[in-house]
Amino acid sequence: MLRALIIDDEPLVIKDLQGLLEMHCPSVSVVGTATSSSEGMRLLKESEADLVFVDIQIDEVSGLELIKQSALDKIQVIFVTAHNRYAIEAFKLSAIDYLLKPVDPEELSDAVEKASENLEKDQLHIQLKTLAHNLLPEKQAKKIVLTDMDGIHIIDIPEILWCHANGSNTEFVMQDGEKITVSKHLKTYEKVLTKHGLKRVHRSYIVNILNISKIDRAKGELRMKNGSTLPITLASDMVKSILT
Repeated sequence: MLRALIIDDEPLVIKDLQGLLEMHCPSVSVVGTATSSSEGMRLLKESEADLVFVDIQIDEVSGLELIKQSALDKIQVIFVTAHNRYAIEAFKLSAIDYLLKPVDPEELSDAVEKASENLEKDQLHIQLKTLAHNLLPEKQAKKIVLTDMDGIHIIDIPEILWCHANGSNTEFVMQDGEKITVSKHLKTYEKVLTKHGLKRVHRSYIVNILNISKIDRAKGELRMKNGSTLPITLASDMVKSILT
């Protein structure tokens, strides 16, 4: 049984979320609720909770700051937010789960299942640090959190040369030659990365177009600035989209 807290300055949101959890997530037991940041901090410090649902903005304190100040690592966080698409993108890049208000039951169930699977991973502080960075103005270079067999990586997106589908896994290749393989499909990263200079140029590849040095259509290759070549033949419309 997952012990959960709900922290939101809207009592109706708390009530609705409790009802949804009872109906769709029987593995979750709500052990405490709070409608203020001060009460939320007390709950976080005193309750031995496994999971917390927290609004991104509670009275004068952000939910992000509240979680950071609590200094808890062995807890899973699901932000509940009505924020815009830019904020949602920051959550995705930081590998932190979120739910949009009003909460969808299916999305709630999925988020709880992920939280249960990740409960033993000591990575919350890294995810929160990355989220704080990604919530900075858009002109700031964004970071993405990647988890592989060796640990957790915080990657500057412009440092990615390409991503390659390898069955149900995705291999990230960096400018310095480092390779990181994560157990998620390539499609998982497509929408997020294509907003930051990368493009899905092939069913198996997402490429940083700023690092392409040559499009060799005769050989069916893309040459990257580091000298690597990718076996990709681009259609005319794709070449045009890269060059514009």
